[in-house]
Amino acid sequence: MDLESIIAVLAIILALGFDFVNGFHDTANACATVIYTKALKPGVAIVMSGLLNFLGALLVGTAVAQVILHIIPAGAVTLPIVVAVLLAALIWNLITWWYGIPVSSSHCLIGSLFGAGVTAAGVNGVAWTELQKVIIALLVSPVVGFAAGAFTTWLALKLSKEKERDLSKDKAGQNGVMRWLHIFSSASVSFSHGSNDGQKTMGIITLILATHFHGYSKDVVPFWVMASAATAMAMGTIIGGWRVIRTVGTKISREKLSHSQGFGASMSTAIIILLASHLGAPISTTHTLSSAVAGGTLPVHGKGSLNPKTMQLILLAWVLTLPVAAGLSSLCYFVLRLIWHA
Repeated sequence: MDLESIIAVLAIILALGFDFVNGFHDTANACATVIYTKALKPGVAIVMSGLLNFLGALLVGTAVAQVILHIIPAGAVTLPIVVAVLLAALIWNLITWWYGIPVSSSHCLIGSLFGAGVTAAGVNGVAWTELQKVIIALLVSPVVGFAAGAFTTWLALKLSKEKERDLSKDKAGQNGVMRWLHIFSSASVSFSHGSNDGQKTMGIITLILATHFHGYSKDVVPFWVMASAATAMAMGTIIGGWRVIRTVGTKISREKLSHSQGFGASMSTAIIILLASHLGAPISTTHTLSSAVAGGTLPVHGKGSLNPKTMQLILLAWVLTLPVAAGLSSLCYFVLRLIWHA
């Protein structure tokens, strides 16, 4: 095996590392609401999330992976570009995880693909039509999540006839029907997260294989790639990401989460993401769920209960992630090119 092939193998390992980090960064997407409403014990919630992330990544298909594969045109793809993309996405993911900010791994990856592609090959380094579709999906999904979270929570409140201010003080196990619906919706978020985010790493690994190894094509994601990406994400999820869990569970709203609010946010998020996975749209589970939690706060506690500092921090991360990831990947690409030719 020559040096470039060894580096390509290391890049695949790095991609699985990104998937692992994605798992523990995004554990909050499914676990925060069921943990902080005491619908499930933390350990049970996290293991459930990990297993369903695995199944979602393995069973739903590869429509999203195919979109990721084609953001950078085949003729422009090089190993330094791919490595730069992964390094930049990992760096920003880890920085935001450290500060407990629910940032999108999807934004990290898409921004990094753009930055490295344009830096390496100019305007020809990006498939602009594909990128436009992805950015529209990334921008629209949190808005839809906010509205859907508000509506679904309002509907759950009406149907359950529960007084949410009292419900937030109830002990775990009471209000049984809504509690189990909340658990089901949380499980659905985990499955949908795997179905969308797991495919992004599959796309990157398949891109490496098709570019540097004979016998692989961009048109087919090998089963072993699907299984390894699903496993890496599941393991990262099971390890957990408590910093982000605390932000989603306790800091978006000034009031305690209720089962109806958790169900409304989680169920609307799961439906949006599964639909996006079917359509091949790589969207942000993190921003969709965070927006849905914020939206679900309105019919329960009113807009005065939203924590403006946390909302501003999440919004700032949402706005900054694409350009920051692009800048980081551009810098990483320059450094890698210098090392490559040294």
